Amino acid sequence: MTSAIATTFTLFAMNFLLKLVGIGLLVTGLVLAIKPDFFGKFSTFLNAYQMIEKRVKWGVLIGMGGFMIVYNNWISWNLLITALLLSITLGIIVARLIGFVLDGFFIKQFYWLLIEIVALIIFWLLYWKQRN
Repeated sequence: MTSAIATTFTLFAMNFLLKLVGIGLLVTGLVLAIKPDFFGKFSTFLNAYQMIEKRVKWGVLIGMGGFMIVYNNWISWNLLITALLLSITLGIIVARLIGFVLDGFFIKQFYWLLIEIVALIIFWLLYWKQRN
């Protein structure tokens, strides 16, 4: 009986710790997507298009944080990898949209956004198929 309680408590503690780390990653990713020069100014002048690209790389942190907060099924590797790819793609889309709001709209960036949305739909369909 006590080992079952200890195991349950350990799983709860690990899940809680993952959620806390996920919140930290999500907040850090959002802050750095909003202000990519937070740790220091860029050495060269960047135009608005390049600033969006600098913001997009922090979308990985946003996606990882969201994944750690939401995901609970740690048994199926196929489902885990698909959910991770889905979350990272969603984080990159969020970062790109932050760049659109802060830096302006560019048609080439819009094409990247469309490609990412198609990838998001593909990952969502794979996740949905594996889950059923």
